[in-house]
Amino acid sequence: MKNDHLEQEPFVECTDCGRKLHQICVLHFEVIWPEGFTCDNCLKSKGKKKKENKFTSKNCGAGEVTIRVVSSSEKFVEVKPGMKARYVDTGQWPDTFPYRAKALFAFEEIDGVDTCFFGMHVQEYGSDCSAPNTRRVYIAYLDSVHFFRPKQFRTAVYHEILLGYLDYAKLLGYTMAHIWAYSKNGIKKMLDKGTVDRIVLDYKDILKQATEDNLQSASELPYFEGDFFWPNVLEESIKELDQEQEEKRKQEASAAAAAEAAARAAVASSDANGEGEDSMDGKKKGQKASSRNKKSNKSKNNQRKNNKKSTVPYTGNDLSTKIYSTMEKHKEVFFVIRLHSVQAAASLPAVGDPDPFYYM
Repeated sequence: MKNDHLEQEPFVECTDCGRKLHQICVLHFEVIWPEGFTCDNCLKSKGKKKKENKFTSKNCGAGEVTIRVVSSSEKFVEVKPGMKARYVDTGQWPDTFPYRAKALFAFEEIDGVDTCFFGMHVQEYGSDCSAPNTRRVYIAYLDSVHFFRPKQFRTAVYHEILLGYLDYAKLLGYTMAHIWAYSKNGIKKMLDKGTVDRIVLDYKDILKQATEDNLQSASELPYFEGDFFWPNVLEESIKELDQEQEEKRKQEASAAAAAEAAARAAVASSDANGEGEDSMDGKKKGQKASSRNKKSNKSKNNQRKNNKKSTVPYTGNDLSTKIYSTMEKHKEVFFVIRLHSVQAAASLPAVGDPDPFYYM
């Protein structure tokens, strides 16, 4: 296919002097100036200016976006009773974790009105906070309304705001970030962009992160204010374990009482019927005990097989195993983000936020 076809350049005629000029040369578009074309010479002779184009890039699409921190306050996460009994009372944890709570909102001027279209609440645990919360940020809540213009760029703008915050947190010296996936694919797309932009070092789902960290105890999990693992699910898991252990104790006590009653009955029967029958009873009891042992061994073997099939790591700790199981259910919606490498984190200065605390 040859590009040898000549297109005729369209002309426009001045409504005053009748002079014809190339339309492309004078940048005249009928849709923008439907009243017709007036050449520069005629405009100059009349002391007039060309009518302004209302559709310039400055006048089209989105206006400026302003990000405001509307609240920044000091708060503490109190360790709840179940975790307190296990880790605070044993000296492994403090009874509170201090953090800075921030509320950030994004605004755009729409039709002369300052309009809020995005907001999020974050928790920032500094370098002075005890492990396992040291240098971590938790994006606890975010939401948006469909007011941003132009609408086709809404998601891109939301992602830029989140990445901008992560970049700022990284500059302050925070090393890890945690976020719920309001949209699984959307969050991954954002974090992939953050990786390309060198804001995010890497990211993983919560189960993969715990497995790679070889998590052995619930005390190694960061303890944030809010839902999921921090701290409500941990408390529920501890309650379930306590109930299971109490039920097990009751069953063992009941079994022991039944065994003792059976032993007394056997002794009484032996005394009443003589030594021969006692010998036969002994054989039957031995057979029953052997059968019980076989069933017990079979049950243990089945349990081992089930553990091998499961993707949940075996920790030897009932609470940790229960937490791993819960992580497996939620691994698609909760992400752990690394901002600094372990080596770089070791040499970071203390986190220092330049902004004072303030409330609105």
